[in-house]
Amino acid sequence: MTASTSSADLHAPVSGVSTDTLAEIEQRVLWLSTSIIHHANRIRPNPTGLKVGGHQASCASMVSIMTSLWFEQLRPGDRVSVKPHASPVLHGINYLLGELDEKYLTTLREFGGLQSYPSRSKDPDPVDYSTGSVGIGATAPIWGAIARRYVDTAIGGAGTGRQYSLVGDAELDEGAVWEAVLDHSVAELGEIVWIVDLNRQSLDRVVPNIAAGRLEAMFAAAGWQVITVKFGTLLESLFTRPGGAALRTRILDMPNPEYQRMLRRTADEVRTRLPGDGPDAAAVASLIAELDDDTLLQAIRNLGGHDLDALRAAYAQIDDTRPTVIIAYTVKGRGLPTEGHPQNHSSLLTVDQYTQLAAELGMDPTDPWARFGAGSAADHLCRATASRLARDTVELGTPPAVPADIGRTPSGTSTTQAALGRTLLDLSREAPDAAKRVITVSPDVSSTTNLAGWLNKVGVWSPNERRNWFDDDAETIMHWREKPTGQHMELGIAETNLVGLMGELGATWSRWGQPLFPIGVMYDPFVERALERGRTESTRVASRSSWALPPV
Repeated sequence: MTASTSSADLHAPVSGVSTDTLAEIEQRVLWLSTSIIHHANRIRPNPTGLKVGGHQASCASMVSIMTSLWFEQLRPGDRVSVKPHASPVLHGINYLLGELDEKYLTTLREFGGLQSYPSRSKDPDPVDYSTGSVGIGATAPIWGAIARRYVDTAIGGAGTGRQYSLVGDAELDEGAVWEAVLDHSVAELGEIVWIVDLNRQSLDRVVPNIAAGRLEAMFAAAGWQVITVKFGTLLESLFTRPGGAALRTRILDMPNPEYQRMLRRTADEVRTRLPGDGPDAAAVASLIAELDDDTLLQAIRNLGGHDLDALRAAYAQIDDTRPTVIIAYTVKGRGLPTEGHPQNHSSLLTVDQYTQLAAELGMDPTDPWARFGAGSAADHLCRATASRLARDTVELGTPPAVPADIGRTPSGTSTTQAALGRTLLDLSREAPDAAKRVITVSPDVSSTTNLAGWLNKVGVWSPNERRNWFDDDAETIMHWREKPTGQHMELGIAETNLVGLMGELGATWSRWGQPLFPIGVMYDPFVERALERGRTESTRVASRSSWALPPV
């Protein structure tokens, strides 16, 4: 997306959406995602007695973010990578939009049913990015943005759109995430938006030191816009009252485990413990004494990642000239009986807890898949959103013919890497239409893997054209000419990201109807490390000992 195509009005939120209506849909999405998992574990016949699993708490922390994103922000050209454990939220939203048949809601983790993690190839409803192993979903939109830009510039027809990545904070421990964030080209990809679900819990515990400030600094140092959504509108309003500054400081200074424990206390306990024992305790106590119990309990959990107005304001700040990360403070299990519990990651609601939740949300546990009443404001918004997000049918372009024999007869012993270099040049002469769709990708080994001739001919991909300061140097054999139509992509020393990029380059046929032929080139000792990513897209890797074009 260039500056000219990324104006603010392109992604202005849908006008006239009522926060109350959004909140009604938000509650229904929470109910549906929870029920999908509940049915798989508590209702569906299970002769083995083994736990089916699912992550109700991880879903709950994403409900507000995903509701506000889908029903007010997204456009047809946008694509979203959903964090793996929030797949039931995606399925619940797709159900409300008419993109998923009700019969699938009872099939989570069942053979042929809804997958454990979002899958483009196996799920019955629309999925933009397949996710799963930690780091794959987080970085996939980066490689998707690069693939879209190349197709749109070199071939045409890929359009515009933001590439969203919904990331759990624990996923930021994956090293490949930072290899991608720090890649020099990424800072120029303004269509990338990451939303970090900062629920400050991991698999087994409350994280004692979330280091949110360090995360903000790391993204900012990489050239990203950083937007932090820490508090909701209720807390922000309390901060303006007498004693509000003291309350804000107390919450900010409170150790994360203490805060998470506060979420599970009664109103009387919160009144006793929230003021703390610091010099401003009296001011905090005086302020919260003015609040009724319900308001107090709402306030202590009023974090920005669950406040629809705060999220709307954050989206409005996105700068489409550089990548953006929105760090949204959330509560794991928000709205569930397991809210804030340190072991709630994979815990399941009991039948009694599920019944309690149904009563709180005004739902019937015996009819969990009920839709909104026809003609209601929520029903109208669901229909309007489905219409707004509808995409044109992708017409699959015909792959160009690739000659079976170029006519070169080897005259002696040669390495596979030398053969690859010669074959690419021969292909550009004998089958230029096919060669135009070849994209080579390497982790900083272009010259030593015999790609110099190919690279000199087709150029190096870059979001924007850069001057080659060595183009007049007679001793420079490999010319690094960077431009948006360059057909070689260099990722630095990051083999796992190479596989991720190849996967998205291989997906351009299904996304925009334009097939590409990605070829990865690396030293053979690193092939296994690259393939640890376990990409779900069909890719093959060319190494010093073997190479192959992936099937289209």
